[in-house]
Amino acid sequence: MDFSEALSYVLAVVCIFAGALIMWGSEDYMVPTSGRSLRIPCSFLFWVLAVIFCAMAIVIEDEDNLI
Repeated sequence: MDFSEALSYVLAVVCIFAGALIMWGSEDYMVPTSGRSLRIPCSFLFWVLAVIFCAMAIVIEDEDNLI
C-alpha cells in the first residue's frame, strides 16, 4: 500500500465521520441573514469528498497492480 493510497483512505474515513458529526450533532449551523440551516449541505459536502478520496485510493491501487 502506497502512502498516497493510505492517505486517501484515511481522508475518506475522516470526511465520513465529519459529515456524520455535522448531520447528527447537537450544534445547529444557521446562516445569520436568512435563518436557514447549513447542516444538510455541509454534511453532503463532506460525504461527496469521502467518495472522491475513496475513488482516488482505488485508482492508485489499480495503477499499482498494473506494474
